[in-house]
Amino acid sequence: MQLWTPVVLAGFLALGGCEPTSPLQKETPQHQIIARLDTHAKRIQRANPDASLSVALVRDGKVEFIRLYDKSSRGKRVIGAQEPIFEVASLGRPVFAYLTLKLVDLRIISLERPLYEYAPDLLDGADPRLKRITARMLLSHTSGLVDMDENEPLKLRQDPGTEFILSGYGYALLQQVLERRTGMELETLARIHVFEPLGMSSTSFRWRPAYDYRIRYGFDKSGRRIMEKKKPAIGNAAHSLHTTAGDYARFLIAMMDETNEPEVKERMLQPHKPITAKISWSMGWGLQATKPSSSIWHRASTPGYRSYTVGYPQEDLGIVVLSNNEKLFEEIEPLIRGTIGGTLPSYHWF
Repeated sequence: MQLWTPVVLAGFLALGGCEPTSPLQKETPQHQIIARLDTHAKRIQRANPDASLSVALVRDGKVEFIRLYDKSSRGKRVIGAQEPIFEVASLGRPVFAYLTLKLVDLRIISLERPLYEYAPDLLDGADPRLKRITARMLLSHTSGLVDMDENEPLKLRQDPGTEFILSGYGYALLQQVLERRTGMELETLARIHVFEPLGMSSTSFRWRPAYDYRIRYGFDKSGRRIMEKKKPAIGNAAHSLHTTAGDYARFLIAMMDETNEPEVKERMLQPHKPITAKISWSMGWGLQATKPSSSIWHRASTPGYRSYTVGYPQEDLGIVVLSNNEKLFEEIEPLIRGTIGGTLPSYHWF
């Protein structure tokens, strides 16, 4: 499938260099892909018996399978309420970016108009540069804002619109503007414009009582269970998303479907800021100059959980890997490459 214009895509791919690649498994029979996945996942499971690993494969516009590896399963397929819930933190940022772009289409907010004009009190401070920050800058992490406590005054590290600085605070700030503009909280907006249309019935920015029975509690780098689980009563666009591998795979499908909101995705998935020779950033997603074609990606890293997703829009192939163990992040890259192939330069960036 095609999400970038040929000129933009070719220019971005030219940055990819000669990194060795594993062939993408676009045409590989399903049983062979599952066999490769089982080999990697069961090895991880044997070394980390308390961990849970949930993997969803996306191919040809559908969720081909979801497999669970934990104490209750050594690779069985799961669907619906059988799927465990994971805290996925930053994986909520592409979801929020997609929501924002849909509200831009509805003329509720502009990507280019300074947010100070919508909510002066939220961007009021001693630094006059704060008044230049736009939604586009916040979504592409080029606002110049640093992460900070919500009670601290706003701080700029760079001029707005210049440098790439990851800022979850910036996403939370934009969330407040959208909530004021619509009179609805984030969870309601996401349910109306994203979760319900895409069939993401187990996904929420807020904690649900049903999650008490489906959540996989997290483990730290020492293998100890983290006893205090965050249960957000109020959604946060930057870090409170909870979901399943299957639900997030449905979102990934929507991102790679050229017939779904094409104008939204055309704006959302253009490279906005080069970061390295092989990595750029859009509004919400990271972009990789991978072979044989460019890919979209994002990772999640929060206490007790490590997750990663990648999609190849031109091949309509992708994978979602959710885990509840901080030790597993180094294991996820070889699992992905061994299952669907491809290259993941972003894994060696952060």
